[in-house]
Amino acid sequence: MKANRIWAAAAVLVVTLVIGGGSAGAVDSKALLLEMATKIAQAQRFTVTMMMNYDAVQKTGEKVEFSEKRKITIERPGHLRVDARQSDGDRSLMIFDGKTIALCSLTHNVYSQTKFTGSVDEAVRFAGGRLGIRIPLARMLVTSFPREIESLMREVYYVERDTLRESPTDHLFIVFDNVDCQVWIAADKLPRRIVLTYKHDPGQPQFRADFSGWDLEPKIPSQAFVFTPPSGAEKIPMLLPAAVLPALDKEKQKQKGGAQ
Repeated sequence: MKANRIWAAAAVLVVTLVIGGGSAGAVDSKALLLEMATKIAQAQRFTVTMMMNYDAVQKTGEKVEFSEKRKITIERPGHLRVDARQSDGDRSLMIFDGKTIALCSLTHNVYSQTKFTGSVDEAVRFAGGRLGIRIPLARMLVTSFPREIESLMREVYYVERDTLRESPTDHLFIVFDNVDCQVWIAADKLPRRIVLTYKHDPGQPQFRADFSGWDLEPKIPSQAFVFTPPSGAEKIPMLLPAAVLPALDKEKQKQKGGAQ
């Protein structure tokens, strides 16, 4: 009987998500989502750590999971730092100081510098669009985040009040044209987890990110946005994520090529 009640409850949840509009009590799902986006976009500076996992769909259909940990440091309008470490131990660094985008592979001891003057918003778009740099959840880093998410989303549903985390969260489900998104928002209106499902891609791979250490008033050292090449580092014309010393590990690059 207990099992039947559990399955019945699950069925009700599915029906609610599909046809019920996803409202739980007085919760306005869209307003809650936009409040989260606005709080991040309006923060003049913040730090947060993202623990990410993503699926790489193989040619044979199997999905292999890779992981990456990133610490994001932003000081608007013109400073951004990303410290990253992948599950295989590779470490990298990206620093934008308002005038130059510096990329450094700490593992291979090589770096590149591209002159670009502008804001964090402009640098993120330039780095992702023109330089081909992989920036997970890039929209969360720009001040247009609320406008963009509102214009792109098709539906938003309230799933549940998740009480299993250290701090209870509101679990939302958002429908976009090419991606389904789930987000867990804590009482401080900041996300604790995001899951993206690429529903039209082969194998429907997922990207998952857990957030910790949100700080919207951090004390950022003045040297945080100053790039100093490591001792003995080699400067190269441009450092692209998919082409960092490809001859060193071609097979790994092939495996990771489908991720995200």
